[in-house]
Amino acid sequence: DHDCVLCTSAVPGVTDRAARGPAARYVWDLADRDRSRWIVPFGADGVAGGPHHRDQLPLWLGGELAPVVTDWALLTRDRTEEHLRDH
Repeated sequence: DHDCVLCTSAVPGVTDRAARGPAARYVWDLADRDRSRWIVPFGADGVAGGPHHRDQLPLWLGGELAPVVTDWALLTRDRTEEHLRDH
């Protein structure tokens, strides 16, 4: 099944080895945006060694999702520029 949330691509009857999988999962609650969830395989930081480079991996492996924060008052300043400068 290539259309479900945890879809992968394998050849049934030949192998169970997955050849591909989703790059991200999103579940949007259009009635209550605060209940929306998302996840990426490793983390939201594309910089190796960054504070968020692998912080979502345990959730991803467990088939779980992280909250989507869309309220500007709840968001915190990103330290990406500091991290890039120091690494």
